[in-house]
Amino acid sequence: MMQNAMNNNPSGSTKARRWAHVLAVALLCATWMLICVGGVVTTQRAGMAFEDWPTSDGSNMFLYPWFRAAGDKFIEHGHRLFGALVGMIAIALCVSLWIVEGGRRRWLAWLGVAALALVIFQGVLGGMRVRASDIDLAKIHGCVAPLFFALTVAIAVFTSRWWCDRKIVRCMASGRLQRIAIVTTVLAYLQLILGAQLRHVAPFSSGGAFRMAVLFHLVLAAVLLLDVLVLVVLMRRHLSDERTLVRPSQLLLGMIVVQVVLGMGSWVLKYSWPAGIFADSRLVAGWTNTAGGVAESIVVTAHVAVGSLILGTSLLISLRLLRGMRKAANPQLGAIALLGVTL
Repeated sequence: MMQNAMNNNPSGSTKARRWAHVLAVALLCATWMLICVGGVVTTQRAGMAFEDWPTSDGSNMFLYPWFRAAGDKFIEHGHRLFGALVGMIAIALCVSLWIVEGGRRRWLAWLGVAALALVIFQGVLGGMRVRASDIDLAKIHGCVAPLFFALTVAIAVFTSRWWCDRKIVRCMASGRLQRIAIVTTVLAYLQLILGAQLRHVAPFSSGGAFRMAVLFHLVLAAVLLLDVLVLVVLMRRHLSDERTLVRPSQLLLGMIVVQVVLGMGSWVLKYSWPAGIFADSRLVAGWTNTAGGVAESIVVTAHVAVGSLILGTSLLISLRLLRGMRKAANPQLGAIALLGVTL
C-alpha cells in the first residue's frame, strides 16, 4: 500500500511539491528584480560606490546604515542586500528540492545545487569587480546574470504542475518548432551578452570596438525579430488550439517590439538622434543626450529588464515544446503500411 502511494506521487507530497514551486517562482521574480536594480547601478555608474567588499565602508553588509546613505552608496548597497536576499531564497530552494525531488528526480535537486553555486559565483564575481576595479569582470558579471535568470526559469518550469501533468501534442512540425524555439533562446542570450559589452565599452574606444558591438547588436535584433515572427506564424498554423504553447509566443513577439522601442529610446537618451533626424528641432531637445538623468535610467533599465524577460520567455517556450510535443505519424505512410499488411 505504501508502495502504491509512492507510485501515485513519485516526487513527494503534492503540498511539498507546491512549496518547491513557490520557492522557484520566488527566486525567479527576485532574480529579475535584482537584474533591474543592477541595471540602475550600471546606468548611474554606482558600482564602485564602495571600495571594499564584502564589507561596506568597513561595516558589516547587514549592519551598514543603508537608509542614512545617499546617492550612489544607497543604490549600490541596496543592490548588495538584494543579492543577499536572492542567495537566501536559492538556499531555501536547494534544500526544498533535495527534500521533495531527491528520490526520483535527482537531476532537478542537482539543478538546485547548480543554481545556488551560480548565485554564489555571481556574488563573488561582483565583489572581485569592486576589489580589483576591473571592467572586464563587470562585463562577465553582466553575462552571468541572465544565465542565472534562465536557470531560475527552467527550475520554475520543471517544478510546475504543467510539467508533471503535461498533455502530449502530436504535430508534424514538432521538430522544426523545437529547433526554432531553441535558436530563439540562444539569440536572446547572445543579445544580452552584446548589451552587457555595450554598457561597459566607451563610445570612442580604440579599434572601433563600440561600433562593431552596436552593429552586431542591431543585426542580431533584426534576426531575432524575424525568428520570433516565424515561430509565431508556425505555432498559430500548427498549434492554434494549444493556448499554453501559442500565447507565450505571442507575448514574446510583443516583448520584442517593446524592446526595439526601448533600445531606440536608450540610444537617443544616452547619445543623440541619428545624424539628420530632428537635428534642429526644439521639441526633442530635452530628450537628447541626457545621460545620467532620470529618463535615461528608467528607459535603459527597462531595456535590460525586458531583455531578460525575452530570454526567460524563449526558454519557457523551448522547454514546453520539448516536453509537450511529439512528431505525428505521417498518415500517408500509415496507409501504405496498412495496405502492405492487408496484402
